[in-house]
Amino acid sequence: MTTPTRHEPVAAFGTGYLTTRILREGPHYLWCRAPGAARTGGFTPIPPSARRTLTALPADGARIVLGDDAPAGPGEDTPAGTTERRYRVGSPYSLGHVLGNHRAAPQQWAALPRLLHQAGRTLRTVHEHVPTSHAEGAPHGTLRLAGWLAGRPGPGQAGRLHQEARARLGQDRLEQAAQWCAALNSPGERNVFLLGGAALGSVVPDPSGTDCLIMAGEELARGPAAYDLGWVLGELAEFRLLHFAGGDHTADAAHCAEASGALVAGYGAAGTDRAEVARAAVLRMLIHTHDYAAFVDWTDQLTRYLDLLAELIDHPLAAVGDFADAPAGHRQIHQPEEQ
Repeated sequence: MTTPTRHEPVAAFGTGYLTTRILREGPHYLWCRAPGAARTGGFTPIPPSARRTLTALPADGARIVLGDDAPAGPGEDTPAGTTERRYRVGSPYSLGHVLGNHRAAPQQWAALPRLLHQAGRTLRTVHEHVPTSHAEGAPHGTLRLAGWLAGRPGPGQAGRLHQEARARLGQDRLEQAAQWCAALNSPGERNVFLLGGAALGSVVPDPSGTDCLIMAGEELARGPAAYDLGWVLGELAEFRLLHFAGGDHTADAAHCAEASGALVAGYGAAGTDRAEVARAAVLRMLIHTHDYAAFVDWTDQLTRYLDLLAELIDHPLAAVGDFADAPAGHRQIHQPEEQ
């Protein structure tokens, strides 16, 4: 007789875009993720051909874990009938958690450059070996950002943010950002298969900080390789330029800069267009600003984000450059980890 697996709740968090429940399952953890209530459209399906190809990739770098769709079980904190995607991993926290509270995870914080070097190698392997035919459509992030930049109605406080952005960034910068989105969203010969949402909140380190894995499959897409790289680098820039700006955080900011360099080194600098990656990183920061307003709530700190973004749209290389060259003096929004 088989004993049913016992699931012990560990954590639950989320926004209108994405919700996450973490359950303990013996020595493992189940990350159960589902589209938030304000999200338009669900996760991308993982075609069997894509699953076979991704599963068979060489084990060089971070391991990719593809989730399995399952109905939420009875008695769990998810509405009946909800389909969620479940990932079996070894830790109840991600690198997003580590950056947000690195003093609680000193081993993983110290290992951040090495772990992101692994992630960079994995992204390069995906881009080189997975056919673009395994994914359809442009990246979700720049698609929804393009709609917002065009003035389409959005959920939550997206409209208010658009008014603030027009006042603080000006129409010329908004049009520049829209052109960058169009370049990432357009079909082209340089397009590759993208994980599409390889965020720090989807990179899970092991308890020792030796290795990590990437939970993938929710936003598969095709587009320039700069999108996947810029997605991670933009998050690191956000911590470096906002949360770790000034005061006693110089060493923390430098550590983020080192981790950014390690990600690019793992990917291979020869395989990147630095200017294109920098533009993608700036768009990632703008996407997060939009998503916080649209799927969380309004906070006056969003205007500080917009002020920094005005600088970065004019000088995008500062988002991926050396720490000493970066603008400072801004502070970070304390947001849910997986945004």
